[in-house]
Parts: sequence; C-alpha cells; structure tokens
Amino acid sequence: MSIAKLLIAASEHDADMLYVSGMFVPDAFIAIGLEEQGNICWHGLFSPLEVDRARKQSRFEQVHLDSDWRKQASDLGFPSSLVGVAAAFIKARGIAHIEVPGHFPLMYARTLEAIGFSVSATDGSMFPQRICKRPDELKQLARAERLTRQSMQQARAFLAECSIGDDGILRQPQTQQRLKAKDVRAVIETFLISKGAMPAHTIVACGKEAADPHNIGAGFIRARQPIIIDIFPRLLDSGYWGDMTRTFVKGKAPDHVKKLYQTVREGQDIGLAMIAAGVHGQAIHTKIQAHFEQCGFTTGIVRGKQTGFFHGTGHGVGLEIHEAPRISVRDDELQENQVVTVEPGLYYPGLGGVRLEDMVVVKNNGHENLTNYQRQLEIE
Repeated sequence: MSIAKLLIAASEHDADMLYVSGMFVPDAFIAIGLEEQGNICWHGLFSPLEVDRARKQSRFEQVHLDSDWRKQASDLGFPSSLVGVAAAFIKARGIAHIEVPGHFPLMYARTLEAIGFSVSATDGSMFPQRICKRPDELKQLARAERLTRQSMQQARAFLAECSIGDDGILRQPQTQQRLKAKDVRAVIETFLISKGAMPAHTIVACGKEAADPHNIGAGFIRARQPIIIDIFPRLLDSGYWGDMTRTFVKGKAPDHVKKLYQTVREGQDIGLAMIAAGVHGQAIHTKIQAHFEQCGFTTGIVRGKQTGFFHGTGHGVGLEIHEAPRISVRDDELQENQVVTVEPGLYYPGLGGVRLEDMVVVKNNGHENLTNYQRQLEIE
C-alpha cells in the first residue's frame, strides 16, 4: 500500500520542516513525501510569495505552486486551506493513506479522515535520521558552539573587569554602577547577535537564583557566590544550536562552594569519560547520581523545594535545542555522530547551584568535545 508522508508547518518554527526543506519560511507550507522507485521523493508546495525562492534554495526534489492545487481542491469539494491543497495533491496520486508527525494538528487530521484518507502518526520526528548528524550538520554545530564559547569568554572577561563594592555587589568597570544579571546577559547577547547567532533566555543566575536551573536571573551579581551562565544560541543562517554552561565565582569562593563545584566537575568527568557509541544514557546518568550521593550531596525535596541533582545529565542538540537522545533515566543508547550535552548540576536553596555543560560528538571509541573551554571557578 502506497503511503504519502505529509508535513504542514512553517520551517521557521518546525525542525522537521526545516530539515526537509533546507530553508526558512515564516508561514506554513506543505511538504509531501512520495515513494518513487524505492526512494522517498519530497515535494514542496509553496505560495506565489515563496515558490520562486524555493526553486532556488530548497532541498525539495520538486517544487510546486500551491494555488494550482487550490483550484483542484475546490473542484473536489475539499477545503481551500493548506490541508485541502495537500489532499488534492495526494488524491491525484491515488494514495489513500497519509503518515503525519505526532504534533500534526488534530483539525487537519480530522479533515483528511473526513475526506476519506486513513491517517497515522509517527512517534517522534518524521525523520529519525536527524538523530545522527551528517558531516555538514556537524560543521554547523561546531560553528554554533564556537560562537557560544566565545560569548562565554566575553562574559568571563567582563566579570574580571568588574570590581567588588563594599556591599559585596559587583560594580561595572566604566560606570561603577551595581551589576545586575541583565548587564552580563547584554554582553553575551550583543556579541552573539553581531556574529549571526540568536540568543534566547540566556541564563545568568547568581546566588539563590542559581538554585533553580531555569531561572534566567534578574538580581544583582555578588562576589563570593556562584554565578551560573548557560548560553544556547541558534545560528540564524542554518538553524543549528550551541549550548554550554559554566559556573563562576567573582573573588574567593567559600569552601562549601568549592566542594560543590569540585563534585560537579568530577561528575561531568565521569559522564564525559563514558560517552561512546553503544553506551546507554541511563548508565551514565546513574553513575553520576551515585557519585554525588557518595560525596554527601543527596537529591530530594526539602521544605517543598527540589534539591540536589534533579534534572537529566544531557540531551541531543541539532535543529532543536533539546532533542533525542537523552542522557537521563530514559534508556537511550548513544550512536555515532549524535551530538549531546553533558551537564550535571547540584542545587540547594540558600546556597545556590553549580552546573557545568559541554557539547560533544559521540564517536565509536569516545567523543569529540566541541565546547573545549576551561573549567575554572574563581575569577580574580
């Protein structure tokens, strides 16, 4: 039985559509995969606004003007919307079954079924091959991480230039104004934008704010308290992401922060040493958890708040910032040329948190570290 694969989405926001089309389009369009001589041939159906650009820039084997099919949809009594256009195109090929991604709109699926198609959904991405990166994708991810590393260095250098006020709050080097998280974030994000990468929700969380892993930070930056900086920009021209985290202390770190940092660093070393094709992410995560427990850093709920190591060790990175595989309680087996993060952390209210994150390429006998940036807690 012949099956048509169908996507209706804007590639600006949908990773599968960007993967198959190879171009950014802000409005939804149609991609249809048809089996031809044992291979899937992908057709793109575009509006008059986009069709000429698509013929020059897209990866589709064939590009069509959608308005030609809109008239046929009307003649058949189908809706004039994109789903009706797709239905007319598929109907003309004599195909009765359509496969869609799991996030396909329910209204579209019901419309197709009302027309007479049978519809099934994939579990996860329409393109399972996305999980292992091609050489050109690895090049883009390495470029994204290089810019991420450079922006982290901008932040570190800026913190090094800051002085410490009598109240323990850092002062900006030129104005001597008290330093806030947004000021450090501005340094990072201005650099990234100037280099063609788009940052979003960059984390600069100091002290108690750092006890919540996804708190982007809003308060003052204080000396002798841990500062978690997590940067994850997206390349504007290709859509691939970088991701890295470092934790700093301006001035001399208290002993309890040093111990927390050293324990997380050892946990990350355990994870990095285990990364290789064929290794299960769950085994990596469990070993890091056990190390933290042995060092006296337990995980649980204290006075209604999560404490310890309560997130996954890592995740895949590609056209999405969080994608398969996971290094966590899920039992995903690593494969060659996957790109994953290794980012253990420990978090305690009243103390703050420490997280270290590198992005690596999985190899048969280990990994290639794309982050390649120093892990040094204290900034003079």
